[in-house]
Amino acid sequence: MEFNRHSQKSSTAVSSNRNNSSNNSNNNSTKTNNSSSSNSSINQNSKQENDVDKSKNKEENTKLRGLIMKLSMSDQLQLYHNHQDVAQLCDGIWRSNYKRLDFRQLQHELSGDNLNYFLSCMQEHFRYVYFTADRLQDNLNILERAAIKALDSVQHCELLMSSPPSDSQQSLPCESGAGDAGLGRVGVIAAVLGGTLMPQWPLHALPKMLRNLRRLKVHCEVQVHFIEQFPQLELLVLYGDISQSALTGILERCKQLKRLFIKCKKSPSHLKGIDNCSRLEDVSLPIALLQPAQDAILALPMLHMLELTGSQQLPELIVECMRLVIKAQAANIEIIQLNCGCFEGPLWMRETSLSRCKRLQGLVLNNCKFDDREIVDLKMPRVHNYLVLSGCPDLKEYQLLDIVKKCPHLSELYLVDCPLLTGKVLHDIYRVRSSEKLDYPISIVLSRCDAISNDYQEEFFEHWESKLDVLKLDCLLEENRPIEDLQLFFYKNPKTPPILEN
Repeated sequence: MEFNRHSQKSSTAVSSNRNNSSNNSNNNSTKTNNSSSSNSSINQNSKQENDVDKSKNKEENTKLRGLIMKLSMSDQLQLYHNHQDVAQLCDGIWRSNYKRLDFRQLQHELSGDNLNYFLSCMQEHFRYVYFTADRLQDNLNILERAAIKALDSVQHCELLMSSPPSDSQQSLPCESGAGDAGLGRVGVIAAVLGGTLMPQWPLHALPKMLRNLRRLKVHCEVQVHFIEQFPQLELLVLYGDISQSALTGILERCKQLKRLFIKCKKSPSHLKGIDNCSRLEDVSLPIALLQPAQDAILALPMLHMLELTGSQQLPELIVECMRLVIKAQAANIEIIQLNCGCFEGPLWMRETSLSRCKRLQGLVLNNCKFDDREIVDLKMPRVHNYLVLSGCPDLKEYQLLDIVKKCPHLSELYLVDCPLLTGKVLHDIYRVRSSEKLDYPISIVLSRCDAISNDYQEEFFEHWESKLDVLKLDCLLEENRPIEDLQLFFYKNPKTPPILEN
């Protein structure tokens, strides 16, 4: 009995061991199957990747073959013998010819890996960047995909709009795009309240992206503070409307600013803080902003050019502003350029005390009416270097002669579209200039003054050729853009001794 019991236990143990062995064998078999399955999956994925790479290489080779086939045989041989230099040569060509990163055109020319590679190669060589402001987040995403966190070599940036907003676009919400997530209801509210539909938050990324920026032109609306975070900014042009808070932040913190142009349609209410911009040389602003800030603006130590825009609808304000500037800075005014189209006659010259500008080197008058007035009664200033009279439909010869007498040191006289003048005035000017015995001639430059030109050409060999040391005539080959508003230029060195009058 004992033997049988022991035998039964042994039999049970053997049976158990067999079962365990069978289970282990099954487990090992399962593991082997799983491992085989996993390896098979990896091999299959690897094969798929290889197939994709082969397909991609085949496609690239096809494109490359097409490019090479366009070359002549001699060019193909040249490329064959020097193929190892192609990459380096391409880098040199890109650096020379593609210093401007323009997002308006970029995606039409490159995409995918080619775009990323090009941006990565050129990251340190771009000098200019042109963003599409209403798609700014898309532009930034492109840079992010190319692993570009900063464009440290860029010194010039423009924020452009993809298209000018129409009235319907300003009053209706636009479709949301990349970077506009959640804008739907906000866009409607902004439109109703008269605000902007352009997302403002991507603008905050620009100061970190463009750490060495010096010149910025903004064509979009600005409601947020970001421009003052460019510490080296020297030029700022604002074409889009800007909030008063954002403008004040710029004036208080942009200490290096040298040129400021406020060209927006909706004028800010004030220029508080502009006295902090002690390096300002050129300032352009709506004429309505001058009077409240005239003391601070005219006290800028390096001021060279002051442009007052939007003046054509406000002739009385032009007269008042010119009077204020001339009263404060008459001795330092070097050049005056003015569109006189808003004035009914020439009496503004007397009303603005223009004759107080004793050191005037240049005077440009566009669309000026003289109304058969005596020049002496108008108190016209003495000009020492050049005078431009453009679009003066009623300027008579006796008036022009009196102007020349008033300005004995004049070296250049530009006459553009003055239809009443004939060649007779040249003889009168010659007599006046020859009596002054100057060692340089007066150069008269014409455009659209056909009567003078024709008379001069007919008499040139018989009369004028021997008198070129006193008077010479030239034709204006290319006209500059007509003056639209008021520009005043000041001497850069106010300590320059004044010109003595004869």
